[in-house]
Amino acid sequence: MKSKAWVLVEPGRIEQREFDVRPPEPDQVLVRNLATSVCASDPKIVAGKTSFNVYPLVFGHEIAGRAAAVGRDAAREYGLKEGDLLTIEPTIPCGRCRWCRTQYDYHKCRPLKAYGVTMPADQHPALFGGYADYMYLLPGSLVYKVEEGVPPLAACLSSVIGNGVRWARNLTRLEYGDSLAVSGVGSQGLATLIAARERGAGPIVMLGLTRDRHRFELALEFGADHVIDVETDNPLEAVPNLIGGPPDAVVETSGAPGAIDMALKLVRPLGRVAVIGLSGGKTVPLSFDDLVLKGVTISSDHAQAGMYPDAMRIIHSRKYAIEKINNVLYPLDDLPRALKDTADPPEGFIKGAVVFEP
Repeated sequence: MKSKAWVLVEPGRIEQREFDVRPPEPDQVLVRNLATSVCASDPKIVAGKTSFNVYPLVFGHEIAGRAAAVGRDAAREYGLKEGDLLTIEPTIPCGRCRWCRTQYDYHKCRPLKAYGVTMPADQHPALFGGYADYMYLLPGSLVYKVEEGVPPLAACLSSVIGNGVRWARNLTRLEYGDSLAVSGVGSQGLATLIAARERGAGPIVMLGLTRDRHRFELALEFGADHVIDVETDNPLEAVPNLIGGPPDAVVETSGAPGAIDMALKLVRPLGRVAVIGLSGGKTVPLSFDDLVLKGVTISSDHAQAGMYPDAMRIIHSRKYAIEKINNVLYPLDDLPRALKDTADPPEGFIKGAVVFEP
């Protein structure tokens, strides 16, 4: 049996190749991919503009699939059987270092071992990413069974929802009744909204651009109290007017330098700001006199270590049609177009996903 896969050969060059698919080893799982959501970091990985530059690489790390074959030892370890729907954490912890002995920080394990990011395709069995018909799971993987009836297009967003849980719980420490502004209404902003709602936060205001009309509509469906177009309304005035004062917390997901500065000015004195959007290497000037006088707490991080149990509870609850975040679908052959649309979103685009034959 063969598997098609997209391989990042060198910075800026991807090729579609075929790989042999063999039965998994006793401690491995062979997965038939069903949906792989396109992360905003994937075009940066292709361009070689991340901290992890591995070649050749079968990339793609937001994955949902079915167990096509389960090794004897893996079946015991994961409680899996052939046909089970599953999703995975990208990170494979080593289990020994100081970071892997923590509940929430094992994504700091180095050298990082992560599906679709750092596991090269020149090491057997090569298929370690989501932009392939099949992939292999190695020992130590963090695997989660997905309840039947949950769409794969929702399940593959497990890491994104896990991110939202991290921003809402660990970084901004939201509590019941805390007011929140979320800068950016992409998948990270929408995941933050969902996680904040689950923690009882509110009112919640989503900030975006004029072109984000479709994203605003989905944000309101997911429970946002207000949406603000920052190109027509000044959020420093509009947010306090809508919610009765500056918000307790702000999560900045866009990475735009102007948005980061705005988040720090918008939050209330002694408020919390989580900055999780990458600026693409741009320097962001900060007025530390203002921060010290306001007593603002700034937090930042990435990934979803320790957040999956809550993320899976949210996904399984079906309270939110999470699959709607993946609103543009592509066959595997069209991955180059999916990457282009992710880097330069067309009208109406929220997030793209590669879908496979069931």
